[in-house]
Amino acid sequence: MSAYEKCFQNLHTVERHEEHTIAHAVQTAYKKTKVYLWPAPTRTGMKAGKTVQTILNLAGFKNVKSKVIGSRNPHNTVKALFKALNAIETPKDVQEKFGRIVVEKYLL
Repeated sequence: MSAYEKCFQNLHTVERHEEHTIAHAVQTAYKKTKVYLWPAPTRTGMKAGKTVQTILNLAGFKNVKSKVIGSRNPHNTVKALFKALNAIETPKDVQEKFGRIVVEKYLL
């Protein structure tokens, strides 16, 4: 199996909330690096460090705030960021998890 074929096994899908941000705040840690991500309103822009900003831009996010605490080693930051992106639960995920219907706030 070539490296080209192996790369497709490591792909992850990341859901964008309202096509521009994340669904909820999340924090994760990898070794001594902690990454905090917060959703931001429209037109806020990306408030993040260089490493985090590059990855979030490539993932298609436009409005996210983030903070890296502890070690700012780029390798550990990337690992913690991917861990955070995989930990985000969309309203559909929550609905399936608890077996209840999620009602959006703006509908109330």
